[in-house]
Amino acid sequence: MQPVDTELLRAINRYRVLDAIRRFGPLSRADICTQTKLGRTTVTEIITALSEEGVVGNAPEGAARGRGRPVEKLQINPDAAFVIGALVAVHQLSIVVTNLRADPLASVNIPIRTTRHNAETVAYMLEDGIKAAVDQANLSMSQIAGIGVGIPGFIDAAHGISHWSPALGAESIGFAEMLQKQTGTPVVIENDANMAALAERWFGHGQDVDNFILVTIEGGIGMGLFIHGDLFSGQHGMAAEFGHMKMDLKGPLCRCGQHGCLEAYAGYYAIVREARKVIDLPPTTDEVSVERTAHEVAKRAREGDPRLLKIFREAGETLGLGIANLINIIDPGKVIITGGGVRTADLIAPAVRQTVEAYSVKALRGKCEIVFHDWSDEVLARGAAALVLQGLYRNPWSRSTAIAVAV
Repeated sequence: MQPVDTELLRAINRYRVLDAIRRFGPLSRADICTQTKLGRTTVTEIITALSEEGVVGNAPEGAARGRGRPVEKLQINPDAAFVIGALVAVHQLSIVVTNLRADPLASVNIPIRTTRHNAETVAYMLEDGIKAAVDQANLSMSQIAGIGVGIPGFIDAAHGISHWSPALGAESIGFAEMLQKQTGTPVVIENDANMAALAERWFGHGQDVDNFILVTIEGGIGMGLFIHGDLFSGQHGMAAEFGHMKMDLKGPLCRCGQHGCLEAYAGYYAIVREARKVIDLPPTTDEVSVERTAHEVAKRAREGDPRLLKIFREAGETLGLGIANLINIIDPGKVIITGGGVRTADLIAPAVRQTVEAYSVKALRGKCEIVFHDWSDEVLARGAAALVLQGLYRNPWSRSTAIAVAV
């Protein structure tokens, strides 16, 4: 029998208690036991520690129990810690400051074409935006516990490395260490689709289901995966690269350099590539112009051009086939589709749903809800803030000392 890792178990239980209070609070100790399925002794020990750290406190009023004393209810102290969440996209940097409850306090957006700059310049611009957001929130950098950054591409979260990103380039870059040196604050980076999944878990359609898939449609196709209530990262921190699921080994060239990836059929650049075969389009020089052109193609498709409608239908069919394969493997409760490409949901959603229905195994047909959800970059940045909070929720801290980010 494997020995029990008591520190890990303590961290997991601590997270469950704090997350329950965040989601459903104020809560009594009995409520917390019910929500977390933890024993009263365990909950009492955790609450005692959290109270001593100033992380939780009594709600202003308790609910009376008959003629007895009011029931003491607990809530998170929102000012126990503050964190930064940021999203590095090809067209802008989005930054949000939140408190310990993940309430947004300030936000800053910086228009930038990241492909025109090296990673160090992007990091400096991100630093400027972070400091502006912190000033806007009437805080100082010394009060910031940690910074979470979502980045598109192949991201090694465990080591803070971007191995390939449409926003930062094809070189392996230690972006977390770079930004940490500039800001003097602990930094963790993650794939942007994972941040979208975390945002859905904390604030959106993933709050009521422990097993769900998040698919992002933009320049490429991304994915975040929650299994049993936890974000799944894989052995090397780079799991869920759904956009690079191979659909045809002799298929079109993908941005990653291989052939037949799903995003080479359904990403923005795939739509533009196919549309060029039937209509005249202006040159595209970078990710931003490709996205703009893809949405122009969508506009013209809505005007009734059957050739363009077919392109979107086939992209939806390929996406639906990939999702059906995921459903057959994972058996999720929901698939949430988001990202800029959701603005073309009217053109692709019918084909996605029909293909999922047709190619899911019979026993799972109709059991997985497909949701199209349009969210902004600012909300996804808030998901990056939630990544930092997730680490803080697991570990004891004092407001008088530096807070280490643990994920």
